[in-house]
Amino acid sequence: MKLSRVSRIGLVLIGFGLVILLGFAIWVKSIRTTVLDIPVPMRAQAVSKDFSVDYDAIYTMWVQFDRSVSRDGALCLLGAQKSELHVDVACKDLAPLLKFSWSLSRDGKNGATGSSADMGSGSTEDNSLKVSIFSFPAQKKHSYTLTMNFEQDGSSLKIPSPKVRIELDIFNREDFIWAGAVFDSLGLLFCVIGAIMVLVPLLKAKLEQSRLRPNQPNTR
Repeated sequence: MKLSRVSRIGLVLIGFGLVILLGFAIWVKSIRTTVLDIPVPMRAQAVSKDFSVDYDAIYTMWVQFDRSVSRDGALCLLGAQKSELHVDVACKDLAPLLKFSWSLSRDGKNGATGSSADMGSGSTEDNSLKVSIFSFPAQKKHSYTLTMNFEQDGSSLKIPSPKVRIELDIFNREDFIWAGAVFDSLGLLFCVIGAIMVLVPLLKAKLEQSRLRPNQPNTR
C-alpha cells in the first residue's frame, strides 16, 4: 500500500525522535563524570597525575574514605582545624597522617595551590564519606596536571586506602538530568505524533476499503 503524504511525514518525525533519543543517550555516555581516580599512597610521597575532561564545566576534587571511617576521623586525618565550617572538629588524639598539599597546572602552566587542611564540606555517597578539597573550571581543549605532596607516613592506619578523585560537579550532573528529561520528552513527543500520523491514514484507508468491498452473497 502506498503511503500518504501525511504518513511519510509521520515516518520522518519518528526517525527524528529516535535520533534525539539515541543521540543524547550516546553523547551522555561519552562524558566521563570521573576524570581522575588515585589511591592515597599512605606514606610520605609526591604524586603527580595528568588528566583531561570531556565537558566544559566545574569539577571538584574529593577524598573518598571507606565507610568504616567516621566524618571526624576523616577530617582530622586530612589536617582539619576548628573553623566556622568545622566548629565541632577536635583532633587532639588523631594526627593528620593523610594531610597533603596540592597544585594544579593547565597546559604546563602553574595554577591554583592549596592544602587538604583547607577542605570544604563532606557528604555521604554509597555509604562512604567524601570530603571536598577544591573546585575549579576545566575545559576539554586543555590538559591538566594534579600534583599532591603527602607529608606524613600513614601506613600505621588500619583503614583501606582512601581515593583522591576529580569529578564533574554535582550541579553540572543535575544539568544533565534536566537536559535528559527535556530531550527524552521531546524525542518521545516526535515519536508519538509521528506514529499517529502514520497509523491514522492507514486505518482510514483500510476502513474505506472495507466499506467499498461488495457484500458476498449468501450460499446454501
